[in-house]
Amino acid sequence: MKYLAIIAFITATPVLAETNLSPNEFEALSTGKTLYFSKDGKPYGAEHFYKGRISKWRYKDGLCENGEWFALEDMICFNYEHGLETQCWAFFKIDEGYAARAEGAPLDEILKLDFIDKKPLLCKGDGLSV
Repeated sequence: MKYLAIIAFITATPVLAETNLSPNEFEALSTGKTLYFSKDGKPYGAEHFYKGRISKWRYKDGLCENGEWFALEDMICFNYEHGLETQCWAFFKIDEGYAARAEGAPLDEILKLDFIDKKPLLCKGDGLSV
């Protein structure tokens, strides 16, 4: 009877197929491109990645912030121009494409990568587009 309970638990538990991207794989995926993210099916933001590990993040309200990224073990960490605390993320492949999870976040709290584009990222407020 114990074995049936264990089997029932295992088969009822959803399994997310994840394969973490190395920093080099992340760099190859992102450089020269804009990545668009969503959280729980709603737009979250977009980030354009330049050569030299430079980036520009656009919040969902259209305002942008310049940043840079670096590898810390298997995490991709970001520093932004306005002095926000360093943010580290695990980027990984899932069945539907790619996703990211903030360092220390619960396993089910992810940003999904919805779209990759080579078009410039348009920013609101500062009149810049890159």
